[in-house]
Amino acid sequence: MATKAQTKKGGKIAAFVSQYSNKGTGNNYRNACESFLRCINDLPRKAPDGSKATYDYESLFDAYLTDKNRDHNKDMEKFAGCLKEECVSLLSARQIMTYARCILEEYGATVRKSTIRTLKRELKGGAGTVDKVMTAKVIDAALKELDVKGRAIVLTLASSGARLNEILSLKLSDVDFESNPVKLTIRHTKNKQPRYSFISTEAARSVKAWMAKRDDYLKGAAGRNAGLVRAGKSKEKTTDTPYVFPISDASVIAMWENALKAAGLYSADEETGRNQYRLHSLRKFFISQMSMAGQKVLAEHLAGHLGYLDASYRQVDSEQAGTEYLKVQHVVTIGIPPEFREKAAELSGTLKLQGESIDGLRGMNEKLSAQMAKIQEENTALQERSQQFEQALEEQKNNFNLLVDLFGALALEFADQTKNPRMGKEVREMLDKYKANPYSAT
Repeated sequence: MATKAQTKKGGKIAAFVSQYSNKGTGNNYRNACESFLRCINDLPRKAPDGSKATYDYESLFDAYLTDKNRDHNKDMEKFAGCLKEECVSLLSARQIMTYARCILEEYGATVRKSTIRTLKRELKGGAGTVDKVMTAKVIDAALKELDVKGRAIVLTLASSGARLNEILSLKLSDVDFESNPVKLTIRHTKNKQPRYSFISTEAARSVKAWMAKRDDYLKGAAGRNAGLVRAGKSKEKTTDTPYVFPISDASVIAMWENALKAAGLYSADEETGRNQYRLHSLRKFFISQMSMAGQKVLAEHLAGHLGYLDASYRQVDSEQAGTEYLKVQHVVTIGIPPEFREKAAELSGTLKLQGESIDGLRGMNEKLSAQMAKIQEENTALQERSQQFEQALEEQKNNFNLLVDLFGALALEFADQTKNPRMGKEVREMLDKYKANPYSAT
């Protein structure tokens, strides 16, 4: 089964590898395929003089794919046997077998799932590397042995929680230096879903320092490679690359291990012989430090562990997440003394409690303000009702005065008509008394 990738220049293996932006990943597939072809064709890994043997792997691959008599299942079983002898650990053997199977199946050489399951069980177990816990002290010691490029990479890894291949896949446009904290847009992720993360102020300074020397580094690398290019042993290196860190993962790993050795901290596992302070432990350092600072969910979010998050947190925007990151970035800042880091954590906790207290007081104030507003509304209503009552009372007084005047006039007229002066006198006295003291009992 041919794919559109094989039409690219260089053959099927080269075409498959060229689909990966990360050189380290591509090399893993290439090396696995070459190892498979050596095993199937019984070719030695080394030449008689002890150097690495070279073969035309593209021709060997084409011949394998066109051979109709091949039993791919038996070939994979043979390859598993070769891996057991060659690999340091069974875990590495399984990984190499997976790489080889992927490129074979891409071009139609399929292996039964039952065969794969059986081989994986056979390659399961064995000794694994026991990692040591990464600490700020170890990272700080290694940083002192690294150049500006190495420091920028290590600090970016330690403060972002990103994987090495994710950092090496960052393009210049993926780093937002205008954001606070500096924001990374990570496009080439393990689960194929782009995400964002942040780096500490310390890491941002190191990345800016690296950017100031990046062009000179690229020109120097191209010049150092010129001799190999003329000898036909290497491709010409370009100085026009969009990547922030134009370096292979193998080179970064070697650089890190050399720094550990220079600092006297390199430690190899007694069973596997592998480094116990792996670069991947910087990712674990980030998650554990953020988690201990009370930001476990944020750490998992930035590290891309979506399975740890509920649906509501997945909707958190980068601005809000950045604000939370700034509150605890001191725990992933390496270049500060431990006692300062502890003090910063203590102050952060105090400020958090004070913030909670202020929020509580603010809530009480809002509640009291609402109650005062309600009382003010009720008071205004009472004043309005009081004014209405006074107006009604005044009208009643006026009406009563009119009735008294009318009564007095009628009584006097009656007294005149009946020629009763005594009655007229009594009516006038009563009216004078009322005018002197209105509304009193008479």
